[in-house]
Amino acid sequence: MARAEYEYENQEDLKHTWYLQTIGRATEYAPVRRIKCKGCERVYFTQVHCVKFCYECRFDNIGAMYVKRRKSLEKRENTVCKNCGNTFTPRRSGAVYCSNACRQKAYRERVTDEASHQDDESP
Repeated sequence: MARAEYEYENQEDLKHTWYLQTIGRATEYAPVRRIKCKGCERVYFTQVHCVKFCYECRFDNIGAMYVKRRKSLEKRENTVCKNCGNTFTPRRSGAVYCSNACRQKAYRERVTDEASHQDDESP
């Protein structure tokens, strides 16, 4: 059985050992760490010093996907709408307008501006 599988199946035992360590009564050689998974943000107990993800998030690299999604969402926060000037968090990275109404209003303004310029240029 691999170390990760052992830790996954024995979380309650590791939790108890961690508790004994915190009160100073542990007799285990390998210290148990209590971590917050960087992927799903669940509490996970481990004896490995370099673990950042829980067992589920390490499998198929799901944890890295969660972290990447969270970072891209943070980048998009507080985007300013080009039409009305309100701040919003877009659902996709390339969004410029806060709603379909603002997008449509900006389109109509562009079309009418282009049409008025064409009338001025005609002889």
